[in-house]
Amino acid sequence: MEQNTRQKLIDATYEEVYSHGYQGAALADILANAGVHKGSMYHFFPNKKEMALSAIKEKIAERFGTRYLAIAKGEGDYLAHFFEGLRDLKQRDFRRGCPVANIVQEMSNIDEDFNVAMKEIYAKFRQSVKIIFDKAVSVGELRSCDTAKLALFTTSTLEGAILSAKASGDAQDYLDCVECLISYIESYTHE
Repeated sequence: MEQNTRQKLIDATYEEVYSHGYQGAALADILANAGVHKGSMYHFFPNKKEMALSAIKEKIAERFGTRYLAIAKGEGDYLAHFFEGLRDLKQRDFRRGCPVANIVQEMSNIDEDFNVAMKEIYAKFRQSVKIIFDKAVSVGELRSCDTAKLALFTTSTLEGAILSAKASGDAQDYLDCVECLISYIESYTHE
């Protein structure tokens, strides 16, 4: 029961922050959406900020685990699975954009705790993509290359593609960027 209440708070906080930003997230709405009273929130979190930081870290770690680390734990076809995930529009919400980028843009310059948390999350994102590329190199899907730089380029391109689609309201902008990115990555599959 206690874990269920905490999870409801995490889920509701993440959705509220993702939809309205941290500063626009209303504690009353979070509690109403979670179906939890304020006193119960204080049992788990000392304040809205700590609840938001926990929600962001946990939900984004879950997304990365499902989206990227699961590919790296597979038994091959790393690039094919990675590209399939990049092309899957159901995995993204272009109306709200990227939760990582949104929080970085809103909070990293005004709150050190958010700054540190978002740097850690973004580093894990890059590391997850690098692991996929390392696995692809190890089985000969990619030729030997600087996978750290390729992961940096890939994650930066993905963030820009998501922002472009959010700004234009057209998911095709994202897909066009992804196809160019995939072509670039594929240039490392042959000598």
